[in-house]
Amino acid sequence: MDSKLMITVLLTAGAFLCSAGEVFKLDRVENWQERSPLTQHSQGILRGRGRLVVLSSEFYPYDSKKTYKFKGLYRQLIGSDSNIFRVGIVQYDKNKQEIEFASGRIVPKTDTVLIKAAAATDTAIYVKDASGWKRNALAAYAGTAKELSYKNTITLKVRSIEKSGDGWKVSFIGPINVDLPAGTALRQYGSGGRFRFFGNGTGIQVLGDLTCTHWHPRAKYFRPVVLSGTNGIKPGEETPVFEMRHPRIEVSE
Repeated sequence: MDSKLMITVLLTAGAFLCSAGEVFKLDRVENWQERSPLTQHSQGILRGRGRLVVLSSEFYPYDSKKTYKFKGLYRQLIGSDSNIFRVGIVQYDKNKQEIEFASGRIVPKTDTVLIKAAAATDTAIYVKDASGWKRNALAAYAGTAKELSYKNTITLKVRSIEKSGDGWKVSFIGPINVDLPAGTALRQYGSGGRFRFFGNGTGIQVLGDLTCTHWHPRAKYFRPVVLSGTNGIKPGEETPVFEMRHPRIEVSE
């Protein structure tokens, strides 16, 4: 072989190898939660019958500079055409604490301001008025719904709400993970849920090549999740059977 041609071939092969990213394989029962209802079949197939809400057994690292895609095929077998199945992830912070997302739904009568500066390590904030606050909602910067920024959102469940001196103390289940100066306007928003779904299918529709989007700024880890059969079974339909063929997450630069 000509030496110049050989060099070109080697360089091309090297470039290909360098461009290949990580692959997180999900095609074994042990890749999913312990006591998972999934069963192993030949040719890299996993199946689950009935109502499923299953997360991966591992926490996978997230890098905001990379792209993450669900690869493989995801579908329901024939027999439950109206049932929905979903493919997505749950996101976690650096301490592997689950991140809950805020929705654009404003909780009425919760507008207030911080009367003390709050540090990211604090587990409580002090506000002028929290008399209308709810324990099942999330605190956020008091802009419009379009201005809602997860960088200014305390995505934690409220532990307690109590009167404190001239204001109110709102305690959370962990550190708030954001620095907020005194005078910051806050309000509560409804919870947007813990799951971020990138694929929703019905019947025998087949999903694949799904890009993971809508990452939280504090996300450092994630776990894939699949749901199926969560909206009941209509008369005449069979119990839904969810199937994954060679499921995996592919990571690219």
